[in-house]
Amino acid sequence: MKKMFRRAIIASLLAALIIPAVFISQSAESQTAKKAYKVGDAIEPFTLKCQEEKEHDLSKNLGKKIIVLDFWNCQCPVSRGFEDQLKETAKKYGEKDVVFYAIDSNTINSVELIQKYAKDNKLNYPVLKDWENKIADKFEAAVTPEVFVIGKDKKIHYHGAISDNQNASKVEKHYLAAALDSIIAGKPVEVKENKAFGCSIKRVAK
Repeated sequence: MKKMFRRAIIASLLAALIIPAVFISQSAESQTAKKAYKVGDAIEPFTLKCQEEKEHDLSKNLGKKIIVLDFWNCQCPVSRGFEDQLKETAKKYGEKDVVFYAIDSNTINSVELIQKYAKDNKLNYPVLKDWENKIADKFEAAVTPEVFVIGKDKKIHYHGAISDNQNASKVEKHYLAAALDSIIAGKPVEVKENKAFGCSIKRVAK
């Protein structure tokens, strides 16, 4: 009886030690899985299809070129207002080892609608469809437009607005262009982050 009692006590003590450790481990894993990217973080590659149903694998350019990701919405007047600035920036830096991707994470936009808009507006970058806003969640993108600039070191060097005004004639601060100039020159980006403004991303209902 004494041996059985002793074994029961030992088993209880072991359980008391193991169960909290399991909960701590699961909690840590959960926090890691939910952690969103911040400026300075290295990003993992992902694959999305564009409006033409072509697969774009970020790993083909990640670490080799500077990458600009623009969270985008063809039904957002602010995103549309910045379209010419983004197209002009893509044209200017396209020959400087910089690639541009628009990312549509809005559940309200069909591929057909994006196709028509891209064609009508002669976009010079692909629009990647982020079904269920998984990539937007990973970057914690909230509005359109909202840009992230990733250097050849695979790290985020800039996050925020394209410029300080959607009206190109009234722009005083070209945040995106300034970030690209610094990275290309091998210098640290002076303004690494600022608040993007626009329409909220229309995410899937939880």
